[in-house]
Amino acid sequence: PTSGGGEMSALVPATTVYPQGWLTGQLPMGVREDDFTVRFATIFERLAESIRADADNVEYVADSAVTPLPVLAYLGRWMGIDLVDPRLDPEHQREVVEALGHTLTRRGTAGALQELLEALTRGQVWVTDSGAVIGDEDVPTYRPVDVHLSGLGHLRMHEVEAIVRAEVPAHVPVRVTVAPEVAHG
Repeated sequence: PTSGGGEMSALVPATTVYPQGWLTGQLPMGVREDDFTVRFATIFERLAESIRADADNVEYVADSAVTPLPVLAYLGRWMGIDLVDPRLDPEHQREVVEALGHTLTRRGTAGALQELLEALTRGQVWVTDSGAVIGDEDVPTYRPVDVHLSGLGHLRMHEVEAIVRAEVPAHVPVRVTVAPEVAHG
């Protein structure tokens, strides 16, 4: 059982058992003949087994499907965004972390912003961005990034605006609107 109350998935392998002597066997030949040194190194070998086992399972800790609930918010902060609200139901928290991870390499793009807001609000989101590329000699003209949401979900308007502002370059204006019946193609 996890501290979050759920069960860990069967995907997480059992703790790996390392063969006795995996560390002491790496000592130089002359040192391995000294009984005290081998026994002393064995202490560290036994201590390191749990650290090694944790490192072997790190890929499962970062998998939102099997991560214990208390770790989900930490994962969100680790990815640079503090958006995982512990008051949300566990499935919704996992969806938000999944979206954060999936959009991490695309941060600042219209597609990433749309995916992230859809996970947070569980509604439809449309992002319109001119996507202008400005050369050294061009006069910059910035059109606003328009974000249309079908609903706010558990968020308040100022929270959505703060999320959008954090994801859009600082010099680009933004407009956020909520209209449940807006149809976009």
